Amino acid sequence: MMDAHEFVVCWKREKETLLRAFQDSSTESKVSSAIASLNLSQEHLITMNEILDTVLTDTFYSLLLGLDGEASIGGVQETYKIYDEQDRLISNCGEIEAAAWEQFYGEDEVQD
Repeated sequence: MMDAHEFVVCWKREKETLLRAFQDSSTESKVSSAIASLNLSQEHLITMNEILDTVLTDTFYSLLLGLDGEASIGGVQETYKIYDEQDRLISNCGEIEAAAWEQFYGEDEVQD
């Protein structure tokens, strides 16, 4: 059964998958193609990758907090209930926020 921690771990994996796709010019995504077209030096490419990582981390964290009712989504703040396919509640209010902080900003960013 999925709980808040596992839910967030899955979103962290999705963030890492996107980051790798953006960094890999062979994926032919619009982002990776645009980065490749810049012909960045190795130093600037490292900086670009750090920026992408930060943007994705902040975005995923903000989305998860919005779903948990701990932040607004498009200026509207309310609590949402997320259920699995068996109609079991995945999280009580605040559980996603705690798990998201641990996964995205916690000490040494937890890798699951």
